[in-house]
Amino acid sequence: MKNTSSVGRVVVASCVALAAVCASARSFEIALWRGETAACEMPDFWEVAPAPDGISVKLGSAKEIKYADRPFGRQYRSCLDKVEWDGGKGPRLWAEISVPADAKPGVYDMGMVRIRVVDHMLPPAKDWKYFLDLWQHPWAVSRYYGVTPFSSAHYARMEPVWKLLASAGQKTLTVTLVEQPWDHQCHDAYHPMIRRVKKADGTWRFDYDLFDEYVAFGRKCGLGPDIACYTMCPWEYHVSWEDEAGKLHRAPAKPGTPFFEEYWGPFLTDFKKHLEAKGWFEDAYVAMDERGPEDLKHIAAALSKYAPGMKKAMAGCVKPSEYKGLEFETYSSSLGCMTPEFLAEVPARRAKGSRTTFYVCCGPDRPNTFMRSELAESFWLGAYPAMCGLDGFLRWAWNSWPKDPDADASYHWWQPGDTFLVYPDGSPSTRFLELRNGIVCAEKIRILREAGMLDETAFKDIAAKYDRQEAMTNAVDFAAIRNATIGFVNK
Repeated sequence: MKNTSSVGRVVVASCVALAAVCASARSFEIALWRGETAACEMPDFWEVAPAPDGISVKLGSAKEIKYADRPFGRQYRSCLDKVEWDGGKGPRLWAEISVPADAKPGVYDMGMVRIRVVDHMLPPAKDWKYFLDLWQHPWAVSRYYGVTPFSSAHYARMEPVWKLLASAGQKTLTVTLVEQPWDHQCHDAYHPMIRRVKKADGTWRFDYDLFDEYVAFGRKCGLGPDIACYTMCPWEYHVSWEDEAGKLHRAPAKPGTPFFEEYWGPFLTDFKKHLEAKGWFEDAYVAMDERGPEDLKHIAAALSKYAPGMKKAMAGCVKPSEYKGLEFETYSSSLGCMTPEFLAEVPARRAKGSRTTFYVCCGPDRPNTFMRSELAESFWLGAYPAMCGLDGFLRWAWNSWPKDPDADASYHWWQPGDTFLVYPDGSPSTRFLELRNGIVCAEKIRILREAGMLDETAFKDIAAKYDRQEAMTNAVDFAAIRNATIGFVNK
């Protein structure tokens, strides 16, 4: 295998459908289910041949991206991360292979590559039950292309980036209720999507035009149906509004204070009515990120008082049960928290209709989706929920780009690649393609189990390889785990 970067990122033949590579025969077999699309790096010796009838093949090549090897580092490395669908003009060939739902099972020849169509059906990504939540950043797109936010030109630039995310079964649309819900931790700030005007008589007016337009756009691109509304508890508590003259005001609204009630009470009442009128109330939830129990208690009380029935989502660092008296319809915690005690709470939550997922962000060091991470780490993260009984995966940054990710993937204190998985022109990173491959494997496990076709004994052997403590602390062979998982679901 060849080294793809100056820091030794090794790419093992990485197709999600890989069955076997025979160097002596110079052959490469790929197994896919009916209805499946898989992306993989193809062997260097492949001479491209026409695709069989009904099977489509899109060719591209991985482009080299530069990055600093550590936060604030000055020593630059590079890796082959950006996949451009250019017909395979570069030396590192990637292919995206799609098998139609009505394909006949069997083996199809493509010269040195054989495609084995397995007699199982993978539904369209929008119908997967895996709960994927990668946070989107519209303002990064408008800044990068120099277009007015939420203009027709902006939506045109966002569309390929959002549609690529939909191909992985993304279940949420990230919307913002306040200015900078996470402070200014990205190159581009987040801004509110609902305009608030406080009138001279002390009452409020709310303008939902942008919110409605953006939700409709996201759904047209295939994202959702969930609408994750960030947040009632921004990191520094500050909120903003306009007066009737258009002057902007800003003040802290700490949960439990009189101003918190004054600011959020009228909005929640009106917001619920608006969501119900649009038919979106059941899909929307107020989302919080790493907030303390005391703040959450006051937020839950406000929701119960002013918008009863409004769902809540939380990304935290403890077991859900540690938030005494609080229920979160969607709850995510870091990979490091996925202890047996944490996982033991998941079945009861699922029985109530609640979801439980995990996340990685600036940590752990591995497994992760950094530029320097092994590609198979991305696959591991995508497949992990199926191995331990979780419902899906969350990551904080789908497209929070640095100034120019094509020229330099680094951004301040974050590990390179931490802030994005896609490039501004809609080209995927190899990290995203491998993450999606892992998600597909997780979905296949669910389908086989629900059909009563999963070999549970063999599955336990596979699942045992996904020991998160081992993965985080020891020299785990992620590529071997990936290939074992692929072979298992495609038997």
